[in-house]
Amino acid sequence: MAKYHWLFLLLLAGQLSTACQSKALVSVPISSPIPTTPPTIPTLSKAYQSPLSRADLIRLIANGCTAKSPRPTPGPTEASLFPAVSDGDYQRGSPAAKVTFVIYCDFQAQPCAQLAELMGQLLREFPTEVRWVYRYFPLIEVHDKAILSLKAAEAAARQGKFWQMHDWLYDNHSVWSELSPEQFENWLRKQANTLQLDPIAFQKDFDDPILAEKGKTAWKHNRSIGLPGVPLVLLNGQIWPSSLPLNYYALRNSIVLSLLEERQFESCPPLVIDLSKKYSARLETEKGDVLVQLFAEQTPITVNNFVFLARQGWYDRITFHRVLENYIVQSGDPSGTGYGGPGYAFISEISPDLSFDQAGLIAMANAGRDTNGSQFFLTLAPAPHLNGAYPIFGRVTEGMEVLYRITPRDPSQFPPPPPGDRLFSVTILEEN
Repeated sequence: MAKYHWLFLLLLAGQLSTACQSKALVSVPISSPIPTTPPTIPTLSKAYQSPLSRADLIRLIANGCTAKSPRPTPGPTEASLFPAVSDGDYQRGSPAAKVTFVIYCDFQAQPCAQLAELMGQLLREFPTEVRWVYRYFPLIEVHDKAILSLKAAEAAARQGKFWQMHDWLYDNHSVWSELSPEQFENWLRKQANTLQLDPIAFQKDFDDPILAEKGKTAWKHNRSIGLPGVPLVLLNGQIWPSSLPLNYYALRNSIVLSLLEERQFESCPPLVIDLSKKYSARLETEKGDVLVQLFAEQTPITVNNFVFLARQGWYDRITFHRVLENYIVQSGDPSGTGYGGPGYAFISEISPDLSFDQAGLIAMANAGRDTNGSQFFLTLAPAPHLNGAYPIFGRVTEGMEVLYRITPRDPSQFPPPPPGDRLFSVTILEEN
């Protein structure tokens, strides 16, 4: 089975999950990146010898980072079970889309009707980034009109109107799902004119035994490979985990995280800093600028990572996705979900000389020891309970008043709040 790193399972930058109940389907996991009680993480065994040589720093960076492939492929089992998308599939969205959903469904299944509505919403939101592929899995042992509704879609498809019938069936699911098979067929005949179908051709095609056989073949095949039911969703060839909900927030997060893979790095950052120089960073936000002194001497790996990402534009035009009053202001995830990272993880570089004893400290957010990536937070008050868990790598020297103006945003709420205030850019300043 392929690794589901593109969803929420690695959580390189998210830290705890809070399940909140959705009225439509099931709960949505939302990251809560900084726990109130951090895990016990020891500091580094000893402070770095000062000054570090360039060779020593290169070795530390190389040994302290692990790259993770941002673009895995489906495992052999999945590839054999599910054929690649072809011209024979019913598709919506751009053929060049980076994200493809393949959905196995039954027109009479209520969860499929709900999912169809969500997919339509997501296609409108991501018109060029998402493709939706519909495949049949009629549950003929459960639904008395599973084959009949499939025949209606196929008959409409012969007139080039599969998706019109698809939408009509799902939009009117509550109208026809409780009808008897005979009543449903009568209802279909009346809808032919509404969908601007040739009623005579539609009825002739609807009665074609080939269509019923197509439905039965799909049912037998899907049962033979062990599909558990509907809806069954593949995202870029990988099975949607049963532990994750199928609602707007989870689906949307999966899209933006999949799109983020295009930007992720396939190797760890090279050495980009010079320990003979001093570094600071200017954070340009929509509420003003914040100047941060970076502690390259105490935390060279962490500062090197931050400088590298800033110069790569990783932090440009992103959001402050988690802002808790009198606690922290968090950013660093281009997806805005709280789960996005750069494609690698590096060591928790804890300096014994630094502690969360004041407001204005900048530190890495992580999912536990040695899982630091790109997300960072700035403290709005002392937070000693975070000591030993999150690498501190700088301090605000100007602009604390700006941080206090950042709009609060708690992603553990459901539904999630609107996007947070913007971080326009991070500019690295270098002094001799």
